[in-house]
Amino acid sequence: MAEEKKGFFKGLVDKMTGTACPALSDAPPPDEPKEEKRPGFFERLKSSLSKTHENLIGRIDTLLLGKKRIDADTLEELEEILIMADIGVPTAVELVRTLEQRLKRNELQDADTLKSALKEEILARLAKHCAPLDTGGHAPFVIMVIGVNGVGKTTTIGKLACKFTAEEKKVLLAAGDTFRAAAAEQLEIWGKRAGSDVIRYQEGADPSALSFNA
Repeated sequence: MAEEKKGFFKGLVDKMTGTACPALSDAPPPDEPKEEKRPGFFERLKSSLSKTHENLIGRIDTLLLGKKRIDADTLEELEEILIMADIGVPTAVELVRTLEQRLKRNELQDADTLKSALKEEILARLAKHCAPLDTGGHAPFVIMVIGVNGVGKTTTIGKLACKFTAEEKKVLLAAGDTFRAAAAEQLEIWGKRAGSDVIRYQEGADPSALSFNA
């Protein structure tokens, strides 16, 4: 990974977790050979977001192409695009209703002002949920990590474990994915790197029982 990209990614992780973890950040995933060159962060991010860009940004640009005036019909079509892009019906409706109020105040004159307003409204909603993770109110504090294969769950768990052990918290990792032997092995490697304990059972074991015992 290029130094410039590496620096950006490290800064992004530090911002989200509040600490650096050089050992984990620099280490390759345990299930890949060290000599195999992996795509850079920006390449993987661009690839992951290509479908979202096509379904959301691309369709919005198509909708607004050549629009000299924003009207209620435009916002109705925008609402459909937001829903089709899996933003969620309640959120899409809320966003469009807010834009309708701006339209009534003559704040949406053209495509550029509409896109700027939409961006502002989305960022305002994201900002409400942007807060440091507070683990002080619960004991034990449990984080369940769920996702499809290949999205970076194990690496994220390793970085979280590194963050909390650096804060002198006792960390226990539970390998709940008992249907894929490599998953537990990878988690065990990350646990050793982060200096945290790991609970794992044999392949095919009951993940609920493992989680309960953990």
